[in-house]
Amino acid sequence: MASAIAKVFLLLLIIVYCALFIQWNGEPTWVRGVVYMGEAHGYSLPLGWWILISAGVGAIVMAIATWSQWAAQKRAADSAATTVDKAKAKLQELAEKIKQQRQEIAKLKETAPDQFQPAEDQPEADEDSS
Repeated sequence: MASAIAKVFLLLLIIVYCALFIQWNGEPTWVRGVVYMGEAHGYSLPLGWWILISAGVGAIVMAIATWSQWAAQKRAADSAATTVDKAKAKLQELAEKIKQQRQEIAKLKETAPDQFQPAEDQPEADEDSS
C-alpha cells in the first residue's frame, strides 16, 4: 500500500512540475516543419509544450524499441522451451520402449531359460547397470 501511495505521489509531483515548466517557458516559439514551394509550414506553441511533446515522443519510441527487443527474446525463449519439451517427450518415449524391451526379454527368459545361458567364456552382463 505504501508503495502505491509513493508511486501516485511521485506521478503527481511530475505532473505539477510539468505544469510549472510550461508556465515558466510560456513564450511562443515557431517551429518550421516543411518548406514547400517557398512557403514555410509549421506551428507555433509555447516552448514548454515543444519540450514536453518531444520528450513524450521519445518515450514512446523507446518503449517500442524496448518492447521489440523483449518480444524477440521471448520468442527465442519460447522456441527453446518447445525444443526442450520435444526432447523430453522423445526421451520418455525411448524410456518406455526400453522398459517394454526389458519386459519382453524377461518373458523370453521365463519361457525358454536354456536358450539364454551366457557363454562359458563370457561373464553374464548386469541388467540393472543402466
